[in-house]
Amino acid sequence: MAKAQTQTGSKAIRAAFADAKRAKDEADALNVIDPDPNLPRNGINPGQWEGAPFDTMPPDCPVKVVGRDAEGFVYCISSTGHMRKIERWDMPALTDLFAPRLNTLMWSWPGFGKKKVFDPETETMVEKLVVNRVERDKCMMAIINEAARKPDFDPNTQHRGRGGWQDSHGRFLWHSGGWLWIVDGKRLEQARPSQHDGFLYTKQAATIEPWAEPVTAEESPARRILEDLQTWNWQRPYLDPVLVLGWIGTALMGGALKARPIIFATGGAGVGKSRLHEVVKSALNGAVTTSVNTTAAGIYQRAKTDSLPFMIDELESKPGSTRAESVIELARVAYTGGDISRGGQDHEATTFTARNSFFFSAIIPPPMGPQDKTRMAMLNLAQLERPGKSGRDMVLKPETDGRMILRQIMDGWREFQDVLLPDYASILGERGLSARAIDTFGTLLAAAHLLVGPEVLEEIGLPVTDANHLGEMIAQATAIDRTENLDHWHKCIDTLFQSEIDAWRDGVKPTIGGVCEQLRLGPGAGGWDANGARQRLELVNLGCIDRGKCAEHPNAGAILAVPASGPKLQRIFADTDFHKGGWYTALKQAPKGIVLPAKKIKINGSTTHCLLIDLEAFEKFSAGKVE
Repeated sequence: MAKAQTQTGSKAIRAAFADAKRAKDEADALNVIDPDPNLPRNGINPGQWEGAPFDTMPPDCPVKVVGRDAEGFVYCISSTGHMRKIERWDMPALTDLFAPRLNTLMWSWPGFGKKKVFDPETETMVEKLVVNRVERDKCMMAIINEAARKPDFDPNTQHRGRGGWQDSHGRFLWHSGGWLWIVDGKRLEQARPSQHDGFLYTKQAATIEPWAEPVTAEESPARRILEDLQTWNWQRPYLDPVLVLGWIGTALMGGALKARPIIFATGGAGVGKSRLHEVVKSALNGAVTTSVNTTAAGIYQRAKTDSLPFMIDELESKPGSTRAESVIELARVAYTGGDISRGGQDHEATTFTARNSFFFSAIIPPPMGPQDKTRMAMLNLAQLERPGKSGRDMVLKPETDGRMILRQIMDGWREFQDVLLPDYASILGERGLSARAIDTFGTLLAAAHLLVGPEVLEEIGLPVTDANHLGEMIAQATAIDRTENLDHWHKCIDTLFQSEIDAWRDGVKPTIGGVCEQLRLGPGAGGWDANGARQRLELVNLGCIDRGKCAEHPNAGAILAVPASGPKLQRIFADTDFHKGGWYTALKQAPKGIVLPAKKIKINGSTTHCLLIDLEAFEKFSAGKVE
């Protein structure tokens, strides 16, 4: 592999200087000047500004009114830059809005009272009107009036938290909590969180900030991290460490991505899963939340409006518990940025949009459906041949690695979006991978390509300069994972075929699939005709037709007829996704030519509409199925 370097010389010095200057600016910003509320400001006496007390907001007001939601709650940006939902118009709420500029609050809506003060001219104590309180109702009226002038505000869709985002111009934007960052050309620009491009960004707890200087692939810590990742005993050593590196990149891209791939690392005790978490966590230090024992509720309460990533270790399959399944369901929703609604104690629903990346690990993963697996890159680890060898001494630099990788992403966002993603989509699409598989593997590969460059991927064993060879290699490497992710209709037929018929023959109970195989072969190949198969199939509410004997489909092979109801079928599908007649809907989703249109068939003396499964067409599809 190309030798991993780091940024040195004048670029490193400039980056360190920029960090020091920004730290000083932050400290200076904390020194708030807030004059006495009795004194004029720019020649304006307390409470005498134009539009007072509620026709307009005071000049240079530190509180910014965002708008109202559909229920009439007002949202403001406080003096410190935080978003506040005003539910009570009392002094604690107003104090929270204006602190630490409470003198400005009193100057804007002053309440006067008499106070004895020393008069130097007469050298006596005299009574004088001074500001000693806030006219709370006038302040409330001004803020609500201002909110009514604004467009309605939906905090669930218009408020963006920390992490990566994309604006309407296609630019990558990073919200670090205290600043918004964007790259213009090669110049890094920053601004305070505010309303931008139709979205509200507000001040939050700090996360990582991008490296102050551009970072080339040769200087990138991603090359060193990839070297570290190669020391694990991966099932696919030429691919799996690249996918993990790609996930580190996509984890920082967050809400800017169309799809956020999920990584799931599996392996027995001692293969290094926890150590792997440590390496990835170090690369994302300050931007990632890690947990060993959590719930979906705990995650979305922590995530809120952020697009920052999560890493969950020991997400094991445990009998009697649905905790792991609910966490995976949340990750599935976050993959494409779906909305999640949860009821609250006050009977009010809480809704938020999840746009977080997830990294899981476990010895035995929990049960997952195709809708989960198609969004994941499953990575299998084996025992290290020499667990104690010195070559596994990792180099962790959490104080700089994530920041430098983030800067690479910001500088290379256009290349990633406009070149790398389309190229990998084309390469994988030509090899028959589905759109979901392309979104998963193509996004991870494109991110890794951006971070380390093509020559490093070539050295590790991925022929990125040979599109045909690369596409063939990725298709073969992921074929097993992808073929395990059966479509619902296919899974429905498999469930049916694996079910037993409650009738003994030759000392065993035949399966529906076994009977269908005999029907498909036919008498000429040692199988059965429809009469022989029907005696068994009708025991489970199924029917059949001989090859070529269906008038509406004369070219079809032997046919299995499946009705929409039946007590035995209800029992077969009772504990599956296809219960209560769901099998009928699932079968309708099959490709044309495998499940044929419904036809009336007599089963157990009763004529009913049945969907027709062409057994020969299904056999051919299954034998050559590639997602």
